[in-house]
Amino acid sequence: MTEGQSMNLRQSSRRRWWLLLALPLAFAGVLGARAWAFGGPGMGGMGFGPGDGSPAEREAFMQRRLDKALDLVKATDSQRASIKPIFQQLATNLKSIHQQHAQLHRSMMDAFVATTLDPAGIEKLRVQASALMDQASKAITGALVQAGNILTADQRQTLVQEMRSHGGHRHHGF
Repeated sequence: MTEGQSMNLRQSSRRRWWLLLALPLAFAGVLGARAWAFGGPGMGGMGFGPGDGSPAEREAFMQRRLDKALDLVKATDSQRASIKPIFQQLATNLKSIHQQHAQLHRSMMDAFVATTLDPAGIEKLRVQASALMDQASKAITGALVQAGNILTADQRQTLVQEMRSHGGHRHHGF
């Protein structure tokens, strides 16, 4: 082996190690961000503010946001009665996803402190985390479509205008 080939092999090996370190760290960062968004300590990522992030607190927060949105669009009693169960079911579905995510997060942390990293096992956990995020996204989108079908086009437009007036950020007035 020539000196140039030996140096290329060392550089290639070094790159692989850096990549092996960078990927889990990036993934841990993503998991941490998702944990915060899904209700980590204080749930600041979801706009809950200070608090323990208990299920009751999350449910009360979601109920207040829903009530504000329904007030904004001047929803009828019939619309409110039809929409509220949709979001109660969504809360139940998201609670289950949150619990699965918490377990997955613990598994990922355990995988990172193992004596030997198992790239295939870590990849499997990453795929599971992606599937959970997709499941949550589908649940949220499904609930929004169901509720949107109960509201009128004008009411939906009012909601969108409210969101746009706050720059499209998710921390709008409801």
